[in-house]
Amino acid sequence: MLKKLLFTGITLSLFSLVGCSDEQSEEKGKTKILADQVEFDTNEIESLQTQNQFLNERNQYLVTTIKQVIDNLSDVEMLEFSQDQILYGLRVNGESIPKNGQVTISSGDIEILLSEEVLGYDFLPAEWLDKGKISGNYIDHLLNIDTKNWMPIGTDGTVNTAQGYQLADIKAGQFSFNITEELRERLKMDTNLIQIEVK
Repeated sequence: MLKKLLFTGITLSLFSLVGCSDEQSEEKGKTKILADQVEFDTNEIESLQTQNQFLNERNQYLVTTIKQVIDNLSDVEMLEFSQDQILYGLRVNGESIPKNGQVTISSGDIEILLSEEVLGYDFLPAEWLDKGKISGNYIDHLLNIDTKNWMPIGTDGTVNTAQGYQLADIKAGQFSFNITEELRERLKMDTNLIQIEVK
């Protein structure tokens, strides 16, 4: 009987030790995996920091080069260059309006946004930034929109701004508005008439 108890005690002790050893091995494995992941992430961060530094240096070089080149431009060339650095976009429900000015949307909410993006703020003198923009407030280049039922909307950022109108629950039908010739040219559209069909 004593032999049986002794044998059972030794067996249980061995199983306990083996169980502890397995748990320790499993914990060591998890720790190694986590350590490897931290090392990988650290290497990835260092790589991204190096790439970021390279891109910042390259950007500064390009800005310096552009400033040197534009010093030699005539006023006409400088105006054209300035206009190329300020981009305009006209969207209906987030989709760009095609060159033919015809858009089809589903009934429901509608949002018309005209955006202005200034690319040359790093290298264009302030006077040329102003000359590169369309005249006046760019939202005023949307014509013949009956805005009494529309809610004005917009975004404002350092480089990119947008202004427009939103109308809730528009029903099926068709409506249109015009854009100025100046805006049409900057948008490179074929027409001044924007036609929106609501289905």
